[in-house]
Amino acid sequence: MIAQESIPDLITDQGVRIRLQRTKPFGRVWPVNLNETGVCIRMRLCVQKEQWLEMQLELGDEEPLYIPGQVEWVREDPAGGIYYCQIRFANLNAHQSQKIRAYMETGTESLAAFFSHFPLFEKFSPQDCRRLLGIVTLRELPKKDFLYMQGSNDLDVQGLFIVCAGLLSIYRGRKFKPERQLTVVSPGEIFGEFSLLHGRAHSSTVLAINDTVLVQINKEGYEMMRLDDPSVALKVMEAAARSLSDRLNRATQRLFCPARI
Repeated sequence: MIAQESIPDLITDQGVRIRLQRTKPFGRVWPVNLNETGVCIRMRLCVQKEQWLEMQLELGDEEPLYIPGQVEWVREDPAGGIYYCQIRFANLNAHQSQKIRAYMETGTESLAAFFSHFPLFEKFSPQDCRRLLGIVTLRELPKKDFLYMQGSNDLDVQGLFIVCAGLLSIYRGRKFKPERQLTVVSPGEIFGEFSLLHGRAHSSTVLAINDTVLVQINKEGYEMMRLDDPSVALKVMEAAARSLSDRLNRATQRLFCPARI
């Protein structure tokens, strides 16, 4: 069981709001990647490359930081109706820079403690965890809600998932039938390896049996890491491959276990 309080604070306490015009209110978006130079967000509003905007950055219980920014790139996820945007901070003052840096240092320690629950992540150093802070997000799924359905291919729910609380049923098809159930995943277990490594359409459906909390290593963020920090991305890939291998070995043992007479 993963204690709720062990979930990294940076995932749960970070918030981003943006507005394109000073006369408009700030609107909520979802952070994907935060570092000292900028933030990657996902949202349903389409913006243009090099467009200027204003951000309200919330870091835990601290007072929000109001920072101007410029859009560096935009990627559309047509399947999910979502846009991914990288926004570069502009005109950060010393106070803002110090707050962001301190927040990331605290988050690094928190994520390292969280990963200590999982043998698959035992090779990750504090420096690796600092990089991973940018590609982990928290997802909360109500009872009987779907994480994704077989055949869907939206970027927003691609990646590796760590179950922190709750139970999820993974089954074939888009409608549940007991004979189609592949497995039930519980706290401490990991799934979504194929999604992280290949990014193909989902081969199964995932349904929350009860209220569920997941930590996601985001596929889009992982692809950015492969370019920016390939050594850490390789460790993530190795962890996903080991997890997948362990699952296949367990399934093989169940299939070929000699019958008791």
